[in-house]
Parts: sequence; C-alpha cells; structure tokens
Amino acid sequence: MSTTRLYYLLVPVSLIFIFGKGKEPDYSKVLPGVVKVSSSLYYDQTEITNLNWNEYLHWIAEKSGRKSAEYQDALPDTNVWGGNGCCDSVMMNLYLRHPEFRDYPVVGVTQTQAMRYCAWRTDRVKENLAANKKEKKAPAQYLYRLPSIEEWQLMYADLEQLPFLFGDEGKSKYRGMARFNLKRDPIDKMGVASTSNDGADITAPVKSYWPNQYGVYNIVGNVSEWVQEENMHVGGSWNTDKDEDSSIPQLSESASSKIGFRCVCEVMQDES
Repeated sequence: MSTTRLYYLLVPVSLIFIFGKGKEPDYSKVLPGVVKVSSSLYYDQTEITNLNWNEYLHWIAEKSGRKSAEYQDALPDTNVWGGNGCCDSVMMNLYLRHPEFRDYPVVGVTQTQAMRYCAWRTDRVKENLAANKKEKKAPAQYLYRLPSIEEWQLMYADLEQLPFLFGDEGKSKYRGMARFNLKRDPIDKMGVASTSNDGADITAPVKSYWPNQYGVYNIVGNVSEWVQEENMHVGGSWNTDKDEDSSIPQLSESASSKIGFRCVCEVMQDES
C-alpha cells in the first residue's frame, strides 16, 4: 500500500471550522482529522478508530514484520472484553478486525501505546505532505500528541450543563433522544426501546451522537480518553452512569474496553 493511500485511510475526513476573525491561517485544511481550536491547538474530531489502528499495524508489519517486537508491542489487548457480558468471546475475536467495527473507537490500548501512535502519526503526516509537495501549506513545526486535561476540559465546557436527554430546547425530532453514549442507570446500558434509547450497549461509531460547538464528537461518553498526564483518562465511557461526573480524571495503569483516545495537533510558532 502506498504512503498516500495509507494516509487517507489513517484519519477521518474533518469538517472545516474557522473561528475568529482576520487572516490567521486555518491549518485544518491541510492537517487531517482535526478542527481548529486556537492558533496553536487543533483537536481530533473523533476518537481514533479500529480502522486507524489497523492501518498503523499494517504499516509496522510492512516495515518490521508481524513477528517483530515493534508489531507485538502495538497490538491492543483484546482480552479487555472479558467479563463485559454474554458476547465476550465474540468481541475479543471480532471487535478490532471485523469491518463491522471499523468506525468504532479502538480500545485495549495503553497510554504508552497511544503516545507511540501519536508520534507515528506525526511522521506519516509530514511524510505524506512532502510526497505530495504540500509541506509549504502546513505549519513550519507541529506534532500530534495526547491532549492535556486542561485542553480536554476546554472541549467539555460547552457540554457540562447539557441534560442527558434532548428536551424542549431541541428540535422536535430529537426530543427524548440521548445526547451521549452513557448508561441510563447502574444496570441499564441501553435504555428502553424507544427514542430515549442511546442506541448502544457498548461503544458506538465515532461520529454518533451530537458534537460540541467545535465539531468534536464524544467528548463525553463512548470511551474515556487517555490524556497527557501520567496514567490518566477522562470523559466517561459507555459503562459510565449518566449521573456520574465525567469531567473528573480517572487513574488507570492498564488497557480497558472502556478507554480509547484521540490526538490533538500542536502548532508551534512558525519560523520567521
């Protein structure tokens, strides 16, 4: 597979959001997968998917082989699905690889694995832009990395006061529908079979539910997300009760079926 083809499978196509006034550049037109938050911060529109991760694994396999330590170290832990319900074995065998789940968030990855992916993505984006003679349209210096808790809270701020279900403030066709992929109560992951059903007993495709004002999906729910701070993740998951405070960072030293991640792209000061 060519570098160009690999790259365009690597990340979802982003919507273009331009904030502020003036002629400040918006690099979301050239840096894939992100929306602009400020002059120095671009945020992934979605969580990293199984498709994204399988492209990453394919690249490593082509470079180093499937038996290499690098490839083995990049494999998610599919055993994280054990103990989640009646379909454990199905999820362990199919979730990562089956086309049905290609647009679902990758899980079973550690914070270290997520950080390695971010570094790899930076290299591939730069490589692709150079191959297509577009590097002059990109910032002079940039890198993909995990967001900080503070950066994540910026994305969360406009969702903080929203109720779990759409009410009278929404369009009539949305009323009674769940805004986020969270549990309705400690033993109910689905809701009743009506418009108040959130549509997912576990994870859902990464462009499900309603984005925040920046066009960023699933800041709350679906999967909790690794952040820069050591062993910390935030945002709540498909297994989080809707009444829990999803903004409180959680500590974990291992992978989980409830934890995924997304990247931000930090744009450094352009060289003069």
